[in-house]
Amino acid sequence: MSSLLVLLPTGPVSGALEFPYVVTPDGRHLSASGRAAAALLPAATGAGGEVVGVVPAAALSWHRITWPRGVAAGSARLRAALEGLLEEQLLDEPDALHFALEPGKRPGDTAWVAVCDRHWLKATLQQLESAG
Repeated sequence: MSSLLVLLPTGPVSGALEFPYVVTPDGRHLSASGRAAAALLPAATGAGGEVVGVVPAAALSWHRITWPRGVAAGSARLRAALEGLLEEQLLDEPDALHFALEPGKRPGDTAWVAVCDRHWLKATLQQLESAG
């Protein structure tokens, strides 16, 4: 199983954009690296091969929260709860943002939430997906 790690751009996405990438056969060693347009990126190979989009640190803000009890992962109320907890700390409107909650946490736990621009993330991922 190999993994393709693609560094997402910090700016707007265009058809001429080249993505920096690395390929690792085992998560420890590099077998290839470079820059390529989305359609020319190498494929992750083997059973369980994966593609990982790496969001640049400059595109993220990090926030520490206590996950409210009674709001389960996957619940329709989770996003509303996160918006309520973070609204004082956010510079943009919550509707324009994507939230990623630290994995492995449960209601009542203290957790990290990564926040980025939703429209930027969607446009970038759409370009990669449309290229296959």
